[in-house]
Parts: sequence; structure tokens; C-alpha cells
Amino acid sequence: MADVKSGRERRKAWIYSVINPLLEGLRIEATFLERGNWTFRRHSRDLEFIRPIRILVGYRSVPNLEDLINSKPETRKAIERRDAQREKLRDACRAAFDALVANADFRRKVSDTLQAVESEAPGWTMTIVHPAVPFHEVIAEVIVNNGGVPNHAAIYPFWSKFRSEFMPFRVGMEFTAADQVGRELRNSNDHLELELAQLRSTLAEEYDIPWAPYDEASALASR
Repeated sequence: MADVKSGRERRKAWIYSVINPLLEGLRIEATFLERGNWTFRRHSRDLEFIRPIRILVGYRSVPNLEDLINSKPETRKAIERRDAQREKLRDACRAAFDALVANADFRRKVSDTLQAVESEAPGWTMTIVHPAVPFHEVIAEVIVNNGGVPNHAAIYPFWSKFRSEFMPFRVGMEFTAADQVGRELRNSNDHLELELAQLRSTLAEEYDIPWAPYDEASALASR
């Protein structure tokens, strides 16, 4: 039994500070990926809620992540494959965004729509976006994200009214490429999630570790 328990604390650190946070993060990402919402942001030119693995675990747990991937080559490969796909999606979203904001017809459509809205309600657009922010870039960001706008967002009423007029601009090889890479990332995430879930199960069984921490005193009192 002593041999089985040797290294138990190290494996607990893998499960609690690396595997569990990654599984939770990947499941959150799945809710966006399933809708084709890449969470691309124009100001950062990055994916807001689809993050590199090191960010998903948090900086305090990076040493445990490094220990895990140095000890488990298959897990390392799955993580590296997933992060590479994530970077490809970020780059594809940048290309799609740049192509759209350079589209003169798109910019004209946004300008004409804004003028029509302003003629009916002067100053209304200033309530949804800062004057210094190019409004066509705001709309382009939404289009890159496949129309994903939460209903609490300031722009939501505008977007829901004019969505059908803007979404036809979501065409071209850049958008085709972004959507293809997004599907590939979803597959990579699914593969990594399966790899991590299986590893957690194996470690928990081998080292007699619960899947999640719990308060032993509370558990005993409830018996």
C-alpha cells in the first residue's frame, strides 16, 4: 500500500489545480464553439473566452501543469495540439475581421444604417458605443463571432433589429477558413477533454484520490 500512496500529493495537485480547472474551462468554451461564437475582440485582436491552456489553469498552477505534461507525453501532445488550433483560430478571426472592415460596401451599409437610426432618434447611437470607436468595427466584430451578442449588451437592440441586413456580409474565403478552424478547435477540445477525464479517473483509482476536494469534518458530521 505504501508504494501505491507514494506520489499521492503530487497527483492530487495535478487533479485539483490542473485537470479540474481545464475540464471546467473546456466545457465553458464548448458553449461558445457550438454556436460558432469565437469571442473575437477588435481591441485586443484576440479570443476573449477561448484561452491558452496556461491561462485556463492560472499562473499559480503553471508549475503543476508543467510537471503533468512533462510526465504524461500523450497529455502534452493533446494540449499542444489544442493550443495550436486555438492560435490558428485567432489568426483566422483577425483575417476575417480585417477583410470585412476593408469592405467598402460593408462600411457604407453601416454608415447608411446609422444615419437612418440617427434621423429617427438623434444621439441614440452614442448611448451604445463611444464616439471614438469606429462603429463599423463593432459590427464587424459581431459578424466575425457569427452574430453572438448577449441580450444584456448595449448594442443588442440595434443588432437584433438589423442582423438580417448585416449577416449577409459574412461570406468569403476568410470566413470559410475561420469556421473550418473553429470546427477543428472544437474537435481538439473534445479530444483533450476526453484525455484529461480519463487521466483523472486513472489517477484517482490508482492513488485513492477523490475527484474533487471536500471538507472531511463536514463529511464525517453528516454521517
